[in-house]
Amino acid sequence: MARLFAVLVSVLLLPIHVGADAQIAEWIGEFAMNHDGFQGTLRIEDSKRDCAAPAWCHLVISYVDVNGARLRATIRIIDQAFQHIVFYVAFPGNNQRFDGYLMSWDKSRMAGTTVWDGRTFGFYALKHSPAGVGPLAEPIGGRGRRGGPQLTPTPAASAGQRAEHKTINADGEVQTALADGSKKLTRPGVCGFTIVRPDGTKSRSTCAQVQPATPPIPDAVSGQWLDRHNSSLLDIVRTLLGNDQVSLDNYLRTAESSNPNIYDRIRLRTELITMLTTAS
Repeated sequence: MARLFAVLVSVLLLPIHVGADAQIAEWIGEFAMNHDGFQGTLRIEDSKRDCAAPAWCHLVISYVDVNGARLRATIRIIDQAFQHIVFYVAFPGNNQRFDGYLMSWDKSRMAGTTVWDGRTFGFYALKHSPAGVGPLAEPIGGRGRRGGPQLTPTPAASAGQRAEHKTINADGEVQTALADGSKKLTRPGVCGFTIVRPDGTKSRSTCAQVQPATPPIPDAVSGQWLDRHNSSLLDIVRTLLGNDQVSLDNYLRTAESSNPNIYDRIRLRTELITMLTTAS
């Protein structure tokens, strides 16, 4: 039964885990990071140190504060086929823990949770250059409540990117405002998208999808882990939406009210995170 459970879970999460295994080198780089609305620059570098174990022992990590000085940071572990990282940043008065995961299909993106004052918040990060290449983001002043700096990416990081604002409408669709005034509509769990042009005309792109398998009911221990993971995903969604409660309520009401299955909720929330962090 345990083996069957593992197989079914792997089938259910196939879109997430196919190609998910990461390489240590994919962690190396400079990330524009946002934790609960507070921005900073995270650097993971190859120290070239000759060490035997663990496999990531040669990596060093740091965080840039508002004055351009590096804050001390440490990597606790990189595991789960090198896709999951636990690191700490020594903010003033708080050595803050972060749990991050590289995205399966775009390993320039990381998302996860962080703990401050006993509460769990979401964070995400976008790699915009290899470590040691190009200048660090320039500080623009201000400090978050947890000591996080307010930084802006380097011009190279933002060149060619379109400013996009994403919300979730009353129908549960992720609505992305495009540069030409059009709107792109997507929905977690539904393959394809709709473009609504400024004149109101619509065009739709569709694709084939299959119903994911549903694993058997988990035991008590697995159920607790799934509940915590599901809750952490919602924290990430809330952060990505900028604490837009209307959008969050629209999603929960339309996407999850008829999906009491924990696996379906995890799948939908994971798809939503991908939609909110992927440029159109």
